[in-house]
Amino acid sequence: MRAIFFMLIVSLVGSQKLKYEPIFTEGRMTVYTYEGVIMTGLPESGLSRAGVRINCGLNIIPTGQNTYLLKISHVQILEYNGIWPRDSFIPSHKLTQKLAPELTKPVKFEYSNGRVGNIQAPADLLEDVLNIHRGILNIFQITMKKSQNFYGLQEAGIEGVCLTNYIIQENKKANRITVTKSKDLNNCKEKVMIFTGAVYAELCPICQQSNRNIRASATFTHTLKPTAAGAILQEARVHEVHQFTPFNEHDGAAVMKARQHLRLVNIRPVVLHEQQVQFVNRGTLKYRFDENILGKPMKLMKVHNVEKVILDILTHLERHNQDRIHFDTPAKFLQLVQLLRSTTEETIDTLWRKSHSLELNTRRWILFALPAVGTPAALNFLKTKIQNLDISTADIVQALVLAMHQITADHQSLSIVRELFGMNHVQQIPILRQIVYLGYGSMVFRFCAEKETCPDSLFKPLHDLLSAATAHANEEDIVLGLKAIGNAGQPVSIKNIMKLLPGFGTAAATIPLKVQVDAIMALRNIAKKDPGKVQAIMIQLFMNQKNHPEIRMSACAIFLCTKPPLNSLLVLTDSLLKETNLQVASFAYSQFRYLARTSLPSLRSLAAGCNIAAKLLSPKFDRLGLRFSRMLHPDKFCYKLMSGVSAKAILLNNAGTPIPTVAAAKITGHTLGFSANLAEVSFRMEGLQEVIMKTLAPVRGAPDLKQIQRILNKFPDWKSLPEKVPLASAYLKLFDQEIAFVEFKRNDIEKAIQSVTDAHGKHSTLAKLVSRLENPVELHPAAALMSAELRQFVPTCVGLATELSFITAAAARANINVDARIPSSISSFSQLLNADIQLNVQLNPSVAVHSKAIMGINTPFIQSGLELDAKLHSAFSVDVTVNVNIKERNLKIDTAAVEQENEIMSFRSEVFAVSRNIENLSAAKSVPILPEAEEPSITNQRFKATWSNPTDLEVCSGIIADEDECHDQTHRRAPRPSVSNTCARMTTFGFDVCLDAKSASAVYIRHGPLYRLMGEHKARIVIRPVQSETRITRLRLEVQTGPKASAKMVRFLEGEELLPERVHPHTVLIGTSHTKRRMENQTWAKSSSYRSISTSLSGSKTTSQSSSVSSDNSGSMQHSVHQKEDRQASISKKSSNSRAHHADIRTSNDMFSSSAWRINQDLIEVNFKPGENIKGNFIGTIGTPSVTILAQAKRTDGKEQGYQLTGSMEGSDAWPRMHIRVVELKEDSSWKMCVDAAIPKAHKAMLMFRWGKDCQKYKISYEASLGRLANHPAMKIKTQWSEIPTAMISGGRVIGSGVAFLFGFSNKFKRNPSHQITQLIALTSPWTIDTIVKLPRLTIYYQGFELPLPVHVQSMTPVIQTKGFKSINEIPRLLLTMNQRECISESEQVVTFDGNELKHTILNDCYYVLTKDCSPTPKFILLMRRDVNQQRKKAIKLLISVPNVVIEANWTPAGIKFLVDNVKTTLSNEGRVIQNVRVWQNGTGIILKASSINIEQLFFDGNRVQIVLDHMMSKTCGICGLNNGEEKLLMPNQEEARDVEHLFESWTFPGQTCKDDCKVRRTFVELGKLVKFEGQESKCYSVEPVQRCLEGCSPIETHSRIANFHCVSANRSVNAAAMLNFRKKSVHVSHSVDSHTDCVCGCAEV
Repeated sequence: MRAIFFMLIVSLVGSQKLKYEPIFTEGRMTVYTYEGVIMTGLPESGLSRAGVRINCGLNIIPTGQNTYLLKISHVQILEYNGIWPRDSFIPSHKLTQKLAPELTKPVKFEYSNGRVGNIQAPADLLEDVLNIHRGILNIFQITMKKSQNFYGLQEAGIEGVCLTNYIIQENKKANRITVTKSKDLNNCKEKVMIFTGAVYAELCPICQQSNRNIRASATFTHTLKPTAAGAILQEARVHEVHQFTPFNEHDGAAVMKARQHLRLVNIRPVVLHEQQVQFVNRGTLKYRFDENILGKPMKLMKVHNVEKVILDILTHLERHNQDRIHFDTPAKFLQLVQLLRSTTEETIDTLWRKSHSLELNTRRWILFALPAVGTPAALNFLKTKIQNLDISTADIVQALVLAMHQITADHQSLSIVRELFGMNHVQQIPILRQIVYLGYGSMVFRFCAEKETCPDSLFKPLHDLLSAATAHANEEDIVLGLKAIGNAGQPVSIKNIMKLLPGFGTAAATIPLKVQVDAIMALRNIAKKDPGKVQAIMIQLFMNQKNHPEIRMSACAIFLCTKPPLNSLLVLTDSLLKETNLQVASFAYSQFRYLARTSLPSLRSLAAGCNIAAKLLSPKFDRLGLRFSRMLHPDKFCYKLMSGVSAKAILLNNAGTPIPTVAAAKITGHTLGFSANLAEVSFRMEGLQEVIMKTLAPVRGAPDLKQIQRILNKFPDWKSLPEKVPLASAYLKLFDQEIAFVEFKRNDIEKAIQSVTDAHGKHSTLAKLVSRLENPVELHPAAALMSAELRQFVPTCVGLATELSFITAAAARANINVDARIPSSISSFSQLLNADIQLNVQLNPSVAVHSKAIMGINTPFIQSGLELDAKLHSAFSVDVTVNVNIKERNLKIDTAAVEQENEIMSFRSEVFAVSRNIENLSAAKSVPILPEAEEPSITNQRFKATWSNPTDLEVCSGIIADEDECHDQTHRRAPRPSVSNTCARMTTFGFDVCLDAKSASAVYIRHGPLYRLMGEHKARIVIRPVQSETRITRLRLEVQTGPKASAKMVRFLEGEELLPERVHPHTVLIGTSHTKRRMENQTWAKSSSYRSISTSLSGSKTTSQSSSVSSDNSGSMQHSVHQKEDRQASISKKSSNSRAHHADIRTSNDMFSSSAWRINQDLIEVNFKPGENIKGNFIGTIGTPSVTILAQAKRTDGKEQGYQLTGSMEGSDAWPRMHIRVVELKEDSSWKMCVDAAIPKAHKAMLMFRWGKDCQKYKISYEASLGRLANHPAMKIKTQWSEIPTAMISGGRVIGSGVAFLFGFSNKFKRNPSHQITQLIALTSPWTIDTIVKLPRLTIYYQGFELPLPVHVQSMTPVIQTKGFKSINEIPRLLLTMNQRECISESEQVVTFDGNELKHTILNDCYYVLTKDCSPTPKFILLMRRDVNQQRKKAIKLLISVPNVVIEANWTPAGIKFLVDNVKTTLSNEGRVIQNVRVWQNGTGIILKASSINIEQLFFDGNRVQIVLDHMMSKTCGICGLNNGEEKLLMPNQEEARDVEHLFESWTFPGQTCKDDCKVRRTFVELGKLVKFEGQESKCYSVEPVQRCLEGCSPIETHSRIANFHCVSANRSVNAAAMLNFRKKSVHVSHSVDSHTDCVCGCAEV
């Protein structure tokens, strides 16, 4: 019976179903032990780490339905700081006593089905303490699924809602369930994190895909025991890892490991007592940060009297920075900022008043610190001081510029800035008003950075400013509003901007071009948030060819900044293939070219699309030269460092001159997965050059436009070019935020020029300058700022937040004292330039920078982690006396000799493991991460055949007993630091410049940039005096140029030394009388047969016609020609017998293609075609020096010491030469350096260096030749030497091999002539070169090396192409004439200003407008026609408005007939001046010059008309073109002609009556027949004039051309007057009509 009863009980129990959902036992208290550890450091053992351990007991007590109480007991907090794993955790008793009462406060939480719900706690429980409770409760967060053993989900936890994967394993035998879950903390839907300081940076998602700077993950292992009620958690282990590296993560990273261990101790009954504690809702498991991120301490400080400590710091800063910035000033400044962040506005005001009563003026340090404080209280304090005018304008500007970008952007601070708008002081000072509006826009950008939408009220002040300025046509406020809106960068402002864009708003027609461009640039920041909308706007602006080229180029630049997809790029490319404006085409194409080869990972997809676009456009636009607009975009990205830098330069040109009208440059940094535009500057110089020229040489008299206007009235569709508004402007941007801008209009520029040129009067600039310099000028500028504060806080599983931050503070000061001695009688700038001026300058600049990088735990009560501390300090003194006399061409600089050691720069960087707790700051530990050096470098150690087993350490216990380091403690010991001392000996001048360096890093563990950074690095640059028998008192540098250079020589040169006799047998001494080698090369401009390179394929046979190897690579050049031929024959024989090793060199016209050379593994042999001998001495006779430079050390004994440099130059076209001699001034010294250069031929240049005793010991020479290789322009550079220092040889090998490896050169081992290097560079395309370098034992080569800028040989001036190296003498003339363009009409051809060749035969006696000033107030017009009496000759008429004169010139058999206002005038070779116009006879022709109206030269001889204009780019029109580099055929209406005939016809000056010489005119005509248009019979009338005979005349010659017509109903009557209105009508049809070329008239005699 008992057995039966027992079986029934067992069956009943077995039938109960087990549940797996985690629970706590109802009515019973669950007791756990808990341990949490956080350790920060490098993952390897043997290095210092810092950490925290929390041990405690946990009691979980049920209090209701799914509600439990968590009580912590037996709290113990321990700290770790030492060598891991050698040292032990140390109990922190004071911190435990402080936090235990807080930690033991009960916390309520909801728990159901393994999920933690709402958490309740006492209201006074600190949030940082409650987060530790959250870390404990986070362990119990388990999501079980009944039907799956492996699943993933987004699970809530202390870190946020993150991707979590579960694996469930059941051990039925042991009745246990193991739940393993892993969290990817980088893949969180709602990540708990605070990140500040990088709002202006742009994230690079592609960079984070391949390499993450920050990785974090967590693994939970739970062991549960299932019961009928649910699963009871028996044990849990949590392992969380955060790793960080600023470099490539494959090279190692610093780690922060967090571990938790929870173990069930007991489940026992509990008696529930009524809780006396009042609980409030405190949220969920998600970690909660303090709202004030600025309250997070940079360094733990416990201050009882904040005001007193701040005043002490202010006193310290002012007292220790009087003369120069102290080393620890930035660190003290950071303390000041941290303390001020914890104060209120009232406290700051109290400090301000107290600082005024101190002996030292410490207020400036408060102003320096307030922007970095960043609180609304600091901003409101600044506002109050501005309102009360308590600080100067300069201090306001300095404080506001920084405050606007460092103050926390919230509703309170934005409201304070809006109050600044209405202050009278701000409104009255333009610079303050500009700063406030621009800064407000930047604050709006920061406020809205993390928000999808922002309140419209934030933008209202900016939108109202722009709307009011547009309504009142206030250009300055329009620009200010656009720039402020651009800083804000929010899509809500797009509509307001579009109103000012051409084609989108009516207001664009009334604003200047520059303002329209500003409107486009305002969209750049908006594109970061809404790239699609900005792309659509930009593509429309670009595609509209009616827009100004600068607008289209600006739109193109912004369009590519949005990183458009490939289809959008191809739309732009297709448009460019049809583009007629070469400025626009060049700019867009250059962007594609540079972006296609970028190395930046963030532009990878854009680069692929641009590569396709560039290939499509290159055949058409590769030829465009530097005078067209372009963008440069060099960049470099190092994947080892995961960092890079890029630069962008934009050069916009609309005048066809190399000088751009707009130049902008930007530099961008790429690191940590972000990119930031560090700085951007832009300069605009539209019309500035012309204003300067007008001001310096004004045109006298008012223009009389009557005669010119009568001519222009005959062109009914005439349109003048828009007049340029002279403007100079500039702006500065930092991090894509405009900081400041300045604009100068015509009046401002003219006043500025006048103030400089007008030297009379007390108020002139010169008078003010001289008066200012009469007394010594003292300046003491100083500044301090927090230049960087990047801080990121993320929670850990333990409940303590980890910080990753980078903070930099800098301070600078300069004491400047200038005492000038200028003659008081100076009254003009010419006298000032001719005066003897002496300046005594004392300059004491100093700067200190302190940077901190932190990784570790940071809470208000404890800090633990790694800390990099870097300090830079630089300070030096300059006391010089400068004497300048421009008239005498003399400059003299005097300074005192070095008498004591001066440290001009020092740098120190060290990484520490840091531990601090607020209760025992005196016991804070800061231990270097590297242990103390115990042994020498590995290269100095010996092998030991011993082995010792590791011993157990106390630290390897508890939760971290499973660390790998606890089982493998054979860590490497740190070697001793490396110490180096390098000095540049300047014994002659009595001092040495030394670099002392000491370095100890962790590279002995692992090679990588992070491990190299870990450790201690010190460096300093020191100037030390050299001890000598004779004391040096002064150092002097004197420069004398011109005729008096020889008089300044201290040591005269002896007769020129002969070249050294001892020469290496394989060395060629260029230019000596023994040289028999022929050295002529082909010129660039001439093409002929050439040598090409052929390579032998594997198994191919060498032809019998293979040519010999170049004689440049064989033996000495001092052998006879006969010996040379024998040697060549011998080499040819050897070549034919070694086919497998040598390349076949033969003449071929198809061996090289324009794309690439075929270089195989065989050696490349290159030889230039031999030419004529160069005879005569290379050095020649050294003439009188034109420059003398003396660097002297004045000794107490009066003896000379130092160096003397003399230089002379012979600029003859036959043989330009340059000679430089450097000698030592010591009487017993024979050391000398000789540098000689010559250009014996147009395409050959030589350079020789000789130095040593009488220039005889060492020698090296260079020879450069221009020629062609494989029909490509090429340069050959040959370097030869006889004997040079060994250090130069070894250094050259290291540098050469390094450069070759860096650029990826291929190589071929081949013995070449010793003591010689030959380099051949061939320009295979405007963008690429091929290079071959022959070294003594090796030949290296590189194909397709891309150039940063295109080189267009064909577009070079004829002077450069024909004169080659000798064109260097033409540089001054080329610079003076760079703005000059010429137009030539000769025979039946016109070569325009833009190089366009037009062929046309003039068949009538009409005048044609050859060229004219196309501005609204033209200064001249030049007419040309065929001569009436001799039709093969030409006649010209020049009409000038200033002075009002008409000049005519006709050809006669007796010479040129010259008329001025219809009065014949006789000319001579000496010439004459006719109302500011100079005219003279030149052979059979005449030359006219009128510089005041920009006519540099007008030549006429009856056959040829040649006009040269200066500074008239983009200002002319007529047959000669616009003079802007565009080869367009523009008619008077600024539309493009169909062909040359149409162009000449449009510029024909019509006749009025049949008695005029011109019998044709242009008129609107009827088609003459009915056509069907839109289904009905219509009459059509031309919308453009057609050339027809005058009334009463009949055509004698016609030609057919196409004309456009507008059609109307056939029953509609149109009179002649109404036909003129058809030029404004749309085009309906195009039809062929007759154009009358010449006519005959039957006029009645009067």
